[in-house]
Amino acid sequence: MPEKISDNNHLGRYEKLRISLKELVYDQNDAIDEVVDALIHMTFKPPVAAQPKAIFTFLGPPSVGKIYMARQLTGLLEEVPAFKHLDMEQYNDAESAAQLLMPQVFQDQIQDGELIRFIKENPRAIILFENIEQADNQFQLTLIDLITKDEADSGINCREIIFIFTSTLGSILYQSKEFLESFQKNKSRAKGLIMEAIARERKAVFDVVQEAIAPKLLIALSRNYIILFSKLSFGALERIGTESLAYLAGHFQAKSKITINYQNISSLIKLLILTQAPIVTVNKVRQKLPDEILFKITEFMRQDKTMPTTISFKVTKGAEEVLTRLLKEGDTLLARLFKKNETLELGWHQYRRGTTLFFSINRAEICHLPPSRELMRAERPTVTFSEVGFKNIAGNKHTKNILKQIIHTLNSPELMKKFQINTPKGMLIHGQPGVGKTMLSKAFAKEAGRPYIYVSRSDLFDPDYLRLVYLKAREFAPSIVLLDGIDVKGLIEGVFTGMPVDQLVMEIDALPLDPEESVFTVATAANIDEVPALLTEPDRIDIFVEAPELDREARRFFIEKILTKPNDGKIDVDRVVRYISGMSGYELQRIGKEAALYAIRHNLPCITEEILIEQINIIKYGSKLEKKHIHNLEEDLKMTAYHEAGHAVLSYLLLPEIKIEQVTIAPRLNTLGFISYSLDDFPGNLSKAEIFNNICVLMAGRAAGIKKFGAKGMDTGAASDLQQATHQVYTAIANLGMDEELGNVHSDTLSRNINHQLYSQIVEKRVSHWIKEATSHAEKLVAAHWQQIDLLATILIRQEIVDGNELESIMKKGSGNRGELKLSP
Repeated sequence: MPEKISDNNHLGRYEKLRISLKELVYDQNDAIDEVVDALIHMTFKPPVAAQPKAIFTFLGPPSVGKIYMARQLTGLLEEVPAFKHLDMEQYNDAESAAQLLMPQVFQDQIQDGELIRFIKENPRAIILFENIEQADNQFQLTLIDLITKDEADSGINCREIIFIFTSTLGSILYQSKEFLESFQKNKSRAKGLIMEAIARERKAVFDVVQEAIAPKLLIALSRNYIILFSKLSFGALERIGTESLAYLAGHFQAKSKITINYQNISSLIKLLILTQAPIVTVNKVRQKLPDEILFKITEFMRQDKTMPTTISFKVTKGAEEVLTRLLKEGDTLLARLFKKNETLELGWHQYRRGTTLFFSINRAEICHLPPSRELMRAERPTVTFSEVGFKNIAGNKHTKNILKQIIHTLNSPELMKKFQINTPKGMLIHGQPGVGKTMLSKAFAKEAGRPYIYVSRSDLFDPDYLRLVYLKAREFAPSIVLLDGIDVKGLIEGVFTGMPVDQLVMEIDALPLDPEESVFTVATAANIDEVPALLTEPDRIDIFVEAPELDREARRFFIEKILTKPNDGKIDVDRVVRYISGMSGYELQRIGKEAALYAIRHNLPCITEEILIEQINIIKYGSKLEKKHIHNLEEDLKMTAYHEAGHAVLSYLLLPEIKIEQVTIAPRLNTLGFISYSLDDFPGNLSKAEIFNNICVLMAGRAAGIKKFGAKGMDTGAASDLQQATHQVYTAIANLGMDEELGNVHSDTLSRNINHQLYSQIVEKRVSHWIKEATSHAEKLVAAHWQQIDLLATILIRQEIVDGNELESIMKKGSGNRGELKLSP
């Protein structure tokens, strides 16, 4: 305990207090000066009735000496003999808080609350309320009323009491260069910024969101002494570590008669401090450094019973060189380790020389910790360090290259300065469900070397939570906020609507432009048209990246994962990959699981290609119907076989670039038969000839049915074909200007916006003409290639399914060349 300062000369006494505090409390000279100046001010200012001697609010990051300074004040000030420390975390509900202020029944007697009793017994004291924001708000209001009222009203005299409130609220501002510059230039303005930030802080109490500090108490604190504490420097932590190890050496020698000697003590302590990263606190330095030294000693004693007379700790030249490189980062080193979730790992070598035992640090290297931190997992929002990089994502080469370019931009502030643009604030990755938008976003965070906070679903609709998200993200800046699915809709007050964006816009607009403090927002959406326009304005989420459907490489990756399960070794990966074109990532993940479940249910030893393809068809087209549920089964299957064979053969002839995966007549929920194509082969731009060819293919099913079964072949099975063909013909004529008679006229625009009768008759006439011509051409080709159609239909009736390779063989067995199209429309 430091010696009390007593001096009749008030100014001299307080100058001694100033010097003593600066020797005891590290790196808080500004805070100490303000406290001492306030004490001088109080001494010479006439007392105010019904007011405490002083109300201090100590604000700043955790573990920087706020509580320690309060204790030292009590130890150094002669006029303050008593000290009371109240941790408000223990009084965060009305019942526990009442124990401090309200009368209590004890041993059949009514006595004052704990705090009231202490004040009456100790009229001159310092009372510390640690983390006042954690106290029940009603307690906060009652407390400020109590300590500011006249003794006649409150029943207590607080005129010689110094009240100190501590809080870490608003400490995120200490991460901001802008704030630190403001703090140096204008401390009053800096305090105002802090109090404004605290006024916006909220807390949840039994699902009710309320102010972290009751407004009335906050106003009272603002009118009194606000003391700002700064973050501790690495040098301050080193001094604390030095004191701890010195105390350990003295205590250990007194107990064991063994001398502990620290060689290169400065380097030793710095290395040990860095091993406490990513989260380095004063308490960890004070407690863990001696623990590390003791652990080495006790570990040796378990193995060697011969006690040394001296134990020496040293650092090798190699470890010193690593430390020198790290310390070039200055006070940003600890912040960088914290944000990157990294720590320093040491290698130790022990040996004896005579009666001296040596522990030598011979290796030091930075290592990345696993992504989950228990400390951060226990609270929301959760900061995460992605383990998924671009190398873990198959395919998507073009998209990944674009994302790499964006990362290069974010990591090149000098280029942004050169081209006179601000640091980008956000990016939208959009694409169909299941194409990997979320995984690409997490990989982006990994490649950018930034931690991220993930927000989705109902959290997107919670403005208070979004505010906390961006507060936490700024603490870890440069960082990323991942908003997954911002096109989502939900119920707000009974109305189905999109997410509210006012708070989000406010947070993005308020982000600092300094690249070192960058918080980059990555949003995903399945439907870009549903994204609120306010979010995509310039200097918000204004970079757009499309995630396309999974390419062949990505699909192959999913199938190769399935092959790690028990299989018969005969699965043709390339063939299966053709079958899964157009499927989403969600659907591809289901294939392996469903195939495995099928094998288990049917007591099969492994997965086969047949099982895989059937599961693919179930997911894409629905389950097979039981044949007993189909009326006139044999007849229906035969008619379906010729119908699908007509489609398949003409598709092979007229659309050779589009590969057929399979032709099947296995009845399913939505169809009695179908042809599946490889979506990779579909052209992005169609010519008139290609459209007409496709219409001919659509007409070929009914044409084949009529040729085989006569009038009976004109059944309902062609309904979908006719619908598609008619729509395509109308589009070609009315929208695409492909009709020779109508010419380059978008008649659809005229009929919708001017007069619905304009061009209607000629469009009807030409639609009928195109359909007639396509039907005629299809019938001719069906007749010319009937041998292949008949053979294919026969095989389908026998085995239900024919894949693309088998179809190719069938076509080669027939005679004649591919049909040549002569356009007549």
